[in-house]
Amino acid sequence: MSHHLTIGTAGHVDHGKSALVEALTGIHPDRLEEEQERGMTIDLGFAFMQLSNHQEVPIIDVPGHERFLKTMVSGVSGIHLVLFIIAADEGVMPQTKEHFGTVRYMGVERGIIVLTKCDLVDEEWLMLVEEEVQSLVKGSFLAGAPIRHVSSISGEGIDELKKTIEDTLNDIPVKSDHGLFRMPIDRVFSMKGFGTIMAGTVLSGRISINDPLEVLPAQIPIRLRGMQTHNQDMECAETGQRAALNIANLKISELERGQEVSIPGYLKPTMMIDARLHALESNEEAIKNRLRIRLHKGTAETIGRLVLLDMEELGPGEVCYVQFRLESPIVAERKERFIIRGFSSMRLLGGGDILEVYPQKHKRFRDPVLDYLKHITDATPRDLIDQVMQRAYGLGRLKTVVDLLTLTNLSPETIHTEVESLIEEGTLIEILNRGVMHASWYERLKDDMVNELQRMHVEHHLKERVSKDALRSQISSPIQDTVYNMLLTKLVEEGRVSQQGSEIKLASHSVSLSAQEQGILECIHTLKDKPVHIVNMNDILDLNPDSRPDMMKNMVSYAFDQGILIEFADKMIMHQQGLESAKNKLIDYLTRHGTVRATDYRAYLDISRSHATALLDYFCDLGITHRESGTHRLAKETVGDH
Repeated sequence: MSHHLTIGTAGHVDHGKSALVEALTGIHPDRLEEEQERGMTIDLGFAFMQLSNHQEVPIIDVPGHERFLKTMVSGVSGIHLVLFIIAADEGVMPQTKEHFGTVRYMGVERGIIVLTKCDLVDEEWLMLVEEEVQSLVKGSFLAGAPIRHVSSISGEGIDELKKTIEDTLNDIPVKSDHGLFRMPIDRVFSMKGFGTIMAGTVLSGRISINDPLEVLPAQIPIRLRGMQTHNQDMECAETGQRAALNIANLKISELERGQEVSIPGYLKPTMMIDARLHALESNEEAIKNRLRIRLHKGTAETIGRLVLLDMEELGPGEVCYVQFRLESPIVAERKERFIIRGFSSMRLLGGGDILEVYPQKHKRFRDPVLDYLKHITDATPRDLIDQVMQRAYGLGRLKTVVDLLTLTNLSPETIHTEVESLIEEGTLIEILNRGVMHASWYERLKDDMVNELQRMHVEHHLKERVSKDALRSQISSPIQDTVYNMLLTKLVEEGRVSQQGSEIKLASHSVSLSAQEQGILECIHTLKDKPVHIVNMNDILDLNPDSRPDMMKNMVSYAFDQGILIEFADKMIMHQQGLESAKNKLIDYLTRHGTVRATDYRAYLDISRSHATALLDYFCDLGITHRESGTHRLAKETVGDH
């Protein structure tokens, strides 16, 4: 056995768990004076059992009394082999069933059934107890598990049990772990000369002494002074290993069991969790919707309410999709196991696995929600990423690999591999190295842009183009700049949208005037009949007094948009052809005379001095002329062009 494994005990109070641990290790795991006096374990006890190859494996002795069930759950988290202990003189008791439910729901996969105090009963009674135990564990991971008879006082059966433990440990396959570092805290204490110590079993990943860490859910950065396992200094800790971390920057009062240690930014606090819940078969009544419960996962206990998503009530032994709405934040991963207890009764009610760590608040009996939860319950990594990306919303439709790490809890290597494959097949679209978006959202957003542009064309039917910023402001879905620009570029490439500078239109769109609008336009065109005719807005609006004012204003705006009317100075407007005539007359005059003053230009065009000055300034701004000592002269470029 080269990998790190942990053994845990489970069973009813006074069934001899601590005595058995002492018989196996030579160490009594009860470390509190109160425990020694009362003869029961009220907190987690720890001892190390030496194997035949001199390797040591930790044994966590957990409390059996119902009042300390939450502490028992802390011990179950992270164990690989359970010693399920029943006293032969008493047999299966109520807490035996609760502990069995707990280890089953928390995902323990291997176990040994140990009947203690066998020296107190005869063979016939022992056979009856065995039958009772086998009936309890039928259909579970303990069905067919080895059963060993021992007496911790006399030592009977202890050597055989040790061999069975070692054989079972050697038979547990090494699971590849590419996860990121997590360690639920199950002990916090202070040591003279060292300061604050927190301890736990590494749930996943690997950490070195200088790596950055944070305590969750408070997200407090921590700095390590040192790490130990079994009183030995070490430079790193890895999955399955018991680790004691010496913290440099936090007081013992700032830490407690139930918190976790992880790398910064990976786990985010949440107040809601979606899960699949299996109700305990021995429950005396159905679990009601919105029941107040105690949720246990890792080493944490959190109070909240249970919302049943697909059933009116959850009967004994039934399975349901649920949402936990918590009263304080926790951190969790997909597929993490949990149990729930009644808030008041403290009795075990059931357990299951977490499906969604950062859900929205759900209404009950909603098919899209239930379909999604069914899809991800046992999804492959590929399907999980696909489903998560399809269910993204708002700005979160664009996901980075870091986002997917937090949302899927898959390994970085798996995410990279699957994302590349999904991009290659077209299921995901890469957005300019900023992340990926599901193709269904990508296409839907493009269609939304086209539909909204169509609506804007109808609403402003006299405008041939709209600004691309105006379109974006009208789209109901929030989109990042990068995504919007990429979608617009794609629509142009597909020939669905035409773009000129910052203005866009549907490629198929053209302005079509009604008969009334065409009549107004013809009135506006009469302004060109006078060679140099300068008007203001009121003059234009009065051109067709029979038209509706709103239609007249819209057509004037259209004429400006089309370049038919030009406001060359404040409140001074000309028809484009009239302005072109004034320009040509100016060029002619300057060709013959070299320079022109405003008074000369006024007389030449028979207009007011203010209009002549404004026109000269306008043509100067266009670069046709330039000023020179109160006069205007043709620009060199204009001379050459002319």
